[in-house]
Amino acid sequence: MIKSKIYWVVPIIAIAVFFAYYWNFSKEYDAKQAKIVAAERQRRLDKLQVEAVMREAAIKDAIEAQKQRKQERIDREAKDRKMKDDKENAILARDKADQESQRLERQVDKLTKDVKEAKDELTKLEAEKKEAIEQGAFLQTFVVKANENVARLDDVVKKIEVADAAAAKAAALAAAEKK
Repeated sequence: MIKSKIYWVVPIIAIAVFFAYYWNFSKEYDAKQAKIVAAERQRRLDKLQVEAVMREAAIKDAIEAQKQRKQERIDREAKDRKMKDDKENAILARDKADQESQRLERQVDKLTKDVKEAKDELTKLEAEKKEAIEQGAFLQTFVVKANENVARLDDVVKKIEVADAAAAKAAALAAAEKK
């Protein structure tokens, strides 16, 4: 009977030990599984929070990058506009300088022509002055000669009058003698 009890008692003891071990394992298993689930949940929450923080940082970085690109675009457009304005101003200044240069060249040509005309006129006036001086000198010598001729003619007229008076006297004497 002992032997037959062993066949019953040992399996019951083994079942009791297994049940105690299973009970302990089952109790700890649920707790371990709850811890694992809680740890996994916490890890996922932490991961989501990190991702949210990184997403916010990425959004902020993207917004900052967008602002920076916008500012760079505005600066580039302003620089391009300024370069375009400077180029247009340079072209206008060049055109104005060309026009001014052409105007000054025309003015120089006109003044050169006026100077040439003035020199020609001055040369003509100097020739006229020289001619007038020569005519004045000629007239002075002519006046002197004319005065000399007048004086000589007066002498000749006086001599003729004296000769006429003498001839009239001689004719009157000759007529008086004939009578």
